[in-house]
Amino acid sequence: MKKKISVSLAAAIAIIAMTVTFSVTMILAMKMFDSTVSDVNEKQAMYNKLAEVDKVVRDNFYTEINDQTLYDMLATGYIAGLGDRNSKYYTAKQVIERNDIASGKLMGIGVDLVKDTSGYFKVVKLYTGSPAETAGLTKGMILTKLDDTDLKALTLDTVNSMLRGESGTSITVTYLKDNVETAVTIQRSVYDLPLVEYQLTQDAVGYIKIISFTDDTAARLDYAINSLTDQGATSLIFDLRDNADGSLSAAAECIDLLCPAGTIVSGVYRDGETRVLYTSDENEVSLPMVALTNESTSDAAELFAVSIRDFGKGKVVGATTAGKGTMQRLYSMSDGSAVSLTVAVLMPGRSESFDGVGIAPDYERVLSAEEKNFYYDFTIDDDPQILRAREVAVSLAAGNTGEGPSNSQSSSSAPSSSSAATESSSAPADSSTADSSASQSDSE
Repeated sequence: MKKKISVSLAAAIAIIAMTVTFSVTMILAMKMFDSTVSDVNEKQAMYNKLAEVDKVVRDNFYTEINDQTLYDMLATGYIAGLGDRNSKYYTAKQVIERNDIASGKLMGIGVDLVKDTSGYFKVVKLYTGSPAETAGLTKGMILTKLDDTDLKALTLDTVNSMLRGESGTSITVTYLKDNVETAVTIQRSVYDLPLVEYQLTQDAVGYIKIISFTDDTAARLDYAINSLTDQGATSLIFDLRDNADGSLSAAAECIDLLCPAGTIVSGVYRDGETRVLYTSDENEVSLPMVALTNESTSDAAELFAVSIRDFGKGKVVGATTAGKGTMQRLYSMSDGSAVSLTVAVLMPGRSESFDGVGIAPDYERVLSAEEKNFYYDFTIDDDPQILRAREVAVSLAAGNTGEGPSNSQSSSSAPSSSSAATESSSAPADSSTADSSASQSDSE
């Protein structure tokens, strides 16, 4: 009897287990089905909307439609609809241009330009040995035409794109000098685009301007630091102003060069998972450091600046940065176009995310409206922000907290400013993003 009861009980338990399993499976299956149907319905609604608009346009639009342009604009609008300022759609032509620039096939003439108050474009820098320098262009000239195209209504990106071309091709540049228009034909050719510029100041501060973070930046930065150390530098300033959209991996390599062992940055993905992206080894540079920033310091340069502070290597001086703390990945499409999509939020190894808020400086020195007019004419001996950074660097080298002269504007031959520097002996709290810059430049 006991054996029969045991068998019956086992059978009952098995049936119950099968029933529960079946019920759970059905519930999960129904949820998946509902989710799939909802997803299909959403997509159907999107396609129906698009088909409805397309029919109205094709039935009523007054002229012919360029389908390729239409498809590109549809994709552009889709990505814009995500509401993410850092995700972007690239046409097939733009992808080819990006690749050609990266490979060195396309190049400019060796000038940095900014939009002038006249609407035209001012030369703010020429690169040594560049075609523009060889052709006689000088700093301060105003470019008014490229070939037969007037530049007044164009954007900086458009002008830079026009300047680019294959080595050996030519472009006619018209410029203003002493209110007289002069045209010169410039042949594009290879020139050296410096990634790192450096020099030793009179107060033994090693000044290093990091223009961009690329695969070669770490090696050039290492050379600059060794050279300045050999010359007797007792502290270092890293000028990161206007450094934007560089390579995250290249910036991490530079941080590793300077900082002790630890996590440099992690990524927080859509599923909430946090993955360590880059770490630093135990090798480091022992000199005290200052990271100099402005409103256009962005992306990889922001990570560099906050790492200097997080790893205890030095202070941040200048203005609150742009606040781009996300990571993008490029996805290629079947027609040659591509989508650069934000896939993770960056999390510095020892502080909070700076996305949307920027890096607030330890010692604030914002340029006044008057000083901004002279931004591209300043040198390391009269630039108010560099002078403030030098004060902090000298103080750090002396073993102080880095404050320098209390509540003082740096003395210089630059135009005076009515605003005093805001100072704090500790890292300030996050502040709101500053989206505007003094003036944005690009090199072509």
